[in-house]
Amino acid sequence: MAMTTNATIPVRPAEAVRAIRCRLCRHRPGQPCTPRGDHLARWLAAYEQRRITRDDLKHVIVRLVVVTKWCVVTETERAA
Repeated sequence: MAMTTNATIPVRPAEAVRAIRCRLCRHRPGQPCTPRGDHLARWLAAYEQRRITRDDLKHVIVRLVVVTKWCVVTETERAA
């Protein structure tokens, strides 16, 4: 099936989150906040900007042991 120019390409939540600058550490789009992952604050900002869904955010938060804006969401925690 051919895609038209109006079709949107689905983006994984982690890619959508990394498409914005982190408000805490100011890392540029495309770069992780740390070698382990991205700050929860970056995930929250992506949700506020409607880049990810509530379910995407829920799947990340439910895996965290401690929740602060400085938490780093690791590869394991963001795997759905």
